Amino acid sequence: MKKLLLILLCVLALSCDSHTAPKPEHLLAKDELVNVLYDIALLQSIKSFQPAVLDTNNVNAHTYIYKKYKIDSLTFAQNHAYYASDIEDYEKIEKEVSNRIQQKRDELTPKKDITATKKSKKDSIK
Repeated sequence: MKKLLLILLCVLALSCDSHTAPKPEHLLAKDELVNVLYDIALLQSIKSFQPAVLDTNNVNAHTYIYKKYKIDSLTFAQNHAYYASDIEDYEKIEKEVSNRIQQKRDELTPKKDITATKKSKKDSIK
């Protein structure tokens, strides 16, 4: 029983160690990672809602990202793991990506014309 308790304590002590991924050889700046994740989010939403657009233009999402940022899949995976190992920092990155998406959505969403709405209400009353 004592051996089991000792093993359990050792496992617990080792698992509580803060683990950070090793720093990649080609470290992307946080802003660059935000740009990469933003582009990935856009491409994924295009692929979900209008896949013909990517097919028509012969765009492979992964290849596009790697060429645009001059990285390869290993570099992206290492950087993603490195930044994700610090959860507080990664939450800031994800929040910035989310804010950029929301900002772009707000820019592209047509604004309701208040005067047109008032006119249509008046017309419906007649």
